[in-house]
Amino acid sequence: MITPLSGLPLLGAFLVTLALVVSASSVPQRHRSLRLPNETYPLFYNLHISSDIHKGVLLFSGNATIDVAIRQSTNEIVLHAKNLSDIQINVHQLMDNGGFEIVDNLTHTLHRSAAFLIIHPMENFQAFEAGQRYRLEILYTAIMTTRPAGLYYMDYSEEENNRPAFVAATQSEPTFGRLIFPCYDEPGIKSNFSIKITHGSSYSAISNMPVKEILAHGDLKTTLFHTTPPISTYLVAFVISYFESTSEKYRGVTQSIYAPPASKEKGQSALKNAVRTVAAFEDYFGISYPLPKLDHVALKKNYGAAMENWGLITYKDTSLLKNTTLDPRNPLWDRITQNHEIAHQWFGNLVSPEWWTYTWMNEGFATYFGYVITDLLYPEYKVMETFVAHEADSAYSYNSFFDVRPMSSYVESEKDIMGVFDIISYKRAACVIRMFHHAFRQKVFVRGISHFLEKYRYSAANELNLFDALQAELQEDEYFSQKSWASRIREIMLSWTHSEWLPILVVKRNYENNTITFSQRSVHSKDELWWIPLNFATEQSPNFEDTQVDIFMPPQAQYSVPLEDLNIHLSGRDWIIVNKQQTGFYFVHYDTDNLMAIARQLQANHSVIHPVNRAGLFRDLKPLIEHNEIEQVDVVFEMLKYLELEEDILTWNEVADSIDCLSQNLFGTSSQKHFNEFVRRLVTPIFRRVYVDQTANISLDRGNRILHMACLADLPECLEYTRRLAKEYIINKINLTTDSEYYGTYDTVLCMGVRYLSDRDFHRVIDVLKAADRGSEYYDDMIYALRCTQSHRHLLHYLEVLLGESSSHMILTEPEAMMYILYVFKSSQSTRPVIWQYIDRNYRLVCRSPNFVEDFNQIAEFVPRHQRTHFERLRQTIADYMELEGIKSNHALIKSDSPLVGKKVKITENFQDKFETQIHSWLLGEVPQLTSRSEDLLAASLSAANGSNRPQGILKDATRVVRTALRMIDMYR
Repeated sequence: MITPLSGLPLLGAFLVTLALVVSASSVPQRHRSLRLPNETYPLFYNLHISSDIHKGVLLFSGNATIDVAIRQSTNEIVLHAKNLSDIQINVHQLMDNGGFEIVDNLTHTLHRSAAFLIIHPMENFQAFEAGQRYRLEILYTAIMTTRPAGLYYMDYSEEENNRPAFVAATQSEPTFGRLIFPCYDEPGIKSNFSIKITHGSSYSAISNMPVKEILAHGDLKTTLFHTTPPISTYLVAFVISYFESTSEKYRGVTQSIYAPPASKEKGQSALKNAVRTVAAFEDYFGISYPLPKLDHVALKKNYGAAMENWGLITYKDTSLLKNTTLDPRNPLWDRITQNHEIAHQWFGNLVSPEWWTYTWMNEGFATYFGYVITDLLYPEYKVMETFVAHEADSAYSYNSFFDVRPMSSYVESEKDIMGVFDIISYKRAACVIRMFHHAFRQKVFVRGISHFLEKYRYSAANELNLFDALQAELQEDEYFSQKSWASRIREIMLSWTHSEWLPILVVKRNYENNTITFSQRSVHSKDELWWIPLNFATEQSPNFEDTQVDIFMPPQAQYSVPLEDLNIHLSGRDWIIVNKQQTGFYFVHYDTDNLMAIARQLQANHSVIHPVNRAGLFRDLKPLIEHNEIEQVDVVFEMLKYLELEEDILTWNEVADSIDCLSQNLFGTSSQKHFNEFVRRLVTPIFRRVYVDQTANISLDRGNRILHMACLADLPECLEYTRRLAKEYIINKINLTTDSEYYGTYDTVLCMGVRYLSDRDFHRVIDVLKAADRGSEYYDDMIYALRCTQSHRHLLHYLEVLLGESSSHMILTEPEAMMYILYVFKSSQSTRPVIWQYIDRNYRLVCRSPNFVEDFNQIAEFVPRHQRTHFERLRQTIADYMELEGIKSNHALIKSDSPLVGKKVKITENFQDKFETQIHSWLLGEVPQLTSRSEDLLAASLSAANGSNRPQGILKDATRVVRTALRMIDMYR
């Protein structure tokens, strides 16, 4: 049992101890809300944790002494406690004269479903009167876990003697504080904490605040820390370890990197960044970091990449420690991660959310301003382009594929609370914050945020408090105070934080009466409307730098306004672009004439249009292309036409999806070869800059979409490049790179590198596959890559080797085999005829798989019109065989006349019916027709390059290669 904390009266020496251990049977049965009742609240915590983690002992004991005040008369004091054992409680009433009285006749019970510890009288009466104060001394024990939740442990091996070593750390967010100590475990309930840790003498302890005193006693010592300011329980943290630190002090704040002794020097870059970032946040918001220190701890395990505990940020070690000599890769992502957590020291720590409904006020602000500050410190990285490419793109695409919720959505259960730490709270919220940061002018917005942080520092707030702070600042501004909407900021902001989807803004010009009509609708059919901030760039005024709002579109379906009211001057052929630099979080669709005017500008001088807007034009076109909603398809090709001059990677990454969609829709048509030739013309210059000449300052990871696009269009240089790297990896087992950022491109390189293997190289790879360790990543990489071969013969052989009945190398179970066939079928149109052939040959084998019918039914959704007869025959053959053999399934085999048959390819077939003739005509006019001889030469060069044994380089002897290749053409057709 832990002794009373120093500095407190030794109550146990002369008071009767109330100590009752509660069994599960004593849990109250009545229904309770999962929220704490608000009759009581904590005034102060003294927390003492005792651990022998240095010996590998996972049991720890605690003494949580909590002073509480009674707000409303009640018969119970309710706290959170979960998975705590041996609970013993002393309750004392604190008197106005400084004395105290023991309170007896009390007991306690655990409400396990709500994780409540309830202190109440043995007989029901109102034991706690309003205005009274009590001291709860709660003794308990608990077990550390391996999962980063509560107090958890990690095992290390010490560098010098290779003996086991253990480290203990905390993860309290969101509802794990109750696993460490009894507490009021809600974000809006703050209190001061005095923490002390008893641990092995060879170890040290760190916590939210600096060390106040260390007391030695034998093989143990107790580290006492200074008292925290008011803090939420989810931010309480400590680490018990043998780690060492490197430190730097600036502006009165000591920052330290903690790591195992052999690794601590790898934290120098992170330390320098942290010092710069804290100072930058102080300057940006005009609010000093409020604690005397900020520790950054590198851990073997962490909940996510990092956790923002106040004064003690914990990280996954790979995000914090880098040997800049041996690992010279771009440190951007590590800095963004670290700066996100530092941003939380203001957003979430200084001001906390009243409840998890407002998680976005923590995560959205930390995400966005983590980027903003990183951009200020490292302008060479173009960090805000990275924000658009990663955060914004995820936020936009999330709405297309998943169930969504509003940014502000109420939750209660622990599971639902965990669920709000999602793309919506992090990325969508960051996009909405960015939108208003620009719309309200950046300096005005930041002043409003600063006033909000000052007003609610050391306390909790909700979204209305935030919106009112912004409105107060806008109404003080000379320009914005004149706007009618400046008094409606709550209404404006709530339209974004309480909507589930996001808007599509349709911009249509009336060229006869010089008006412009804006329409808005949700990306889905939900009836939602927004206050949408609009700004404009035009051909006569192509200013993309001023991103503040020009007008708000009110929350109505349609809104028309004369151009002169917008102070916009346009001729009939001029273009207008809405949403400068894509700062607004919405899609924009234009009428065809305006799109054609934009296309003319792109072809004449694309640099007039801001690169982020060029990327945005293609991002906004993508859903129109995917859903066949383009009015005139030739306008899309006119917009694509300029791309051979485009050097901006952000634009290329956005346009890649549209090109991929067009490529899929044109697969197998008379336009396919011409379209590939068109794409090769567009992508060749940027491919050469990135991969051949390497003159572009673009990481391989960021250029991955270019690589994929170029190889899919059969650009010879791309196929040669990927073939060489794939061969080095598969045959010679040479890693593609040591740069971990490049790992994301492995699949692209290997997939494209095996597209056109010669028979010799294909069978060589199969032999290597058979000999490889089946449990290795290397083996998985080869399995995954070979699906991409464009030779039907090779693909069929590959499937037989991998999945066939007689194969001795089969690594997949029957359910896995069918799942893999389904994946390959969906992922590549060129594989579909082969897989139909494989199923036709092997239906007696594959139909015995437990999931065969379910998977076959999914495949049936991709049956094109011209294969309908073949499908019906095969389906009937399978049905007859299953009936003959008595093979049962949980699902019924899809009927031949089911409306689901061919459903997934209908949109492609409709696209071809609607546009293929137009596209073919446009391409014939744009791309010179290939003679049959030139087509053969292209195929030959591809075949020869991919059959070559030379380790590197572009083919040198073109004549010899072509002669050799022409003899091999047939095997690649």
